[in-house]
Amino acid sequence: MSELIAASVEIDGARYVDPTVMRAETQKIWRNTWLLAALENDLAEIGSTVTFDCGVDSIIIARTEKGLSAFHNACTHRGTRLLDEGLCDLSVIRCPYHAWTFELDGALRSAPNAATFSNGLPDDRLRLAPVHVDVWQGFVFVNMSPAPETLASFLGTIIERVSPYNYKKMTLLEDQTAEVDCNWKAIIDNFAELYHVDYIHPQHKSFVDCTNEVNELYENGHTGLHLQGFITDSRYPVPNEPTDAQVAGMLAVGLNPNDFIGRVPDIPAAITQAKRATCRQRGYDYRNFSDELLTRVYQYNLFPNIILSGTPEGLWMMRSRPHPTDPSKSLMDKWSLQLEPDPALGGANITTHGLHAVSDEAGQIENGRVKRDVFHYSEVLEGRKSLTITVDQDLSLLAKVQAGSASSGFQKAWLSEREVRVAHFHKELNERLAG
Repeated sequence: MSELIAASVEIDGARYVDPTVMRAETQKIWRNTWLLAALENDLAEIGSTVTFDCGVDSIIIARTEKGLSAFHNACTHRGTRLLDEGLCDLSVIRCPYHAWTFELDGALRSAPNAATFSNGLPDDRLRLAPVHVDVWQGFVFVNMSPAPETLASFLGTIIERVSPYNYKKMTLLEDQTAEVDCNWKAIIDNFAELYHVDYIHPQHKSFVDCTNEVNELYENGHTGLHLQGFITDSRYPVPNEPTDAQVAGMLAVGLNPNDFIGRVPDIPAAITQAKRATCRQRGYDYRNFSDELLTRVYQYNLFPNIILSGTPEGLWMMRSRPHPTDPSKSLMDKWSLQLEPDPALGGANITTHGLHAVSDEAGQIENGRVKRDVFHYSEVLEGRKSLTITVDQDLSLLAKVQAGSASSGFQKAWLSEREVRVAHFHKELNERLAG
């Protein structure tokens, strides 16, 4: 089945560079799909708001006394954008142009010189255009469609697959946005296959077996990937001594790396056993995890633009967003989250488990929250910013991928079975654009 999907899906170069395709995606993808817009923790208090931009559209999400409200970030008077992207605390939303004010549920509160409007100021016409909003695993999703399927229906099998991982209790360690010179889909393609790993991520062979990945295809274009962690790549000779990454994983659970000289293949099972034995004093609850999952690295790609990659103790949420006007540009957001040890179980301090090698800006607090860092990917290439070595390596190639997509010498992608998740994503994209 995977080889049939990989060989049959049409992926041409035009979809990465053609403004006509970009406009079609706005109408049929971005305005008709559930989109991850915010962290629920950022909307915990009444009056807290998050403004989420996606291409030409912008959505305001606000916490009211009745719960979460979401609406388009466009004043119903003359269309002015009301809030800049980001977080803020408000009692009302005030238009910067003519001072119309709106309640946090989108209702029009007042307009200057109200008597001069001969048609009146009817709230049913002038309240901010509503957007559907829902929450899953501590993530806030929005959908601009007038009558979307439920978020639970859209996520489908993903809900069950991700259920052991407790994202809602994770702490945000780093919030980064890189401006990238490639189409948003080139980012998704990159994180949907491991065929490239040997060639741009040489460090991976020291701590994960990318050769024997397990690819999973789900409804609605979602995909999954599982890898054995704390082990060296099976394509290469097994070292006599543990690698640096394996040493870090063993030390985190109280194992002595010297005990595994000549026994490197035994490390995953030993870490699993140590996690079970020490979980309570380390503040972790692994009751919902099988032994296999305790040392697995996973990735779930949620159509159209979300990548969830992690372990039981931590997560990278990576989100690809389209540029408003240029199909050759996009934004890549990366949230690094980590599960806090539960003091009730004996845990007192956050323990690093190898996923979050954060940059110098990590931990900078602004208004009680980790500060968001926005930069152009050229700063990554120059060594002034980092999204971790793995993501940095990926970004270093994506501008070249974009440039090649525009070439008359490139007609259609030719995929291997290891790229079946790329094909599955584009199959869903093609069907939605056609339908």
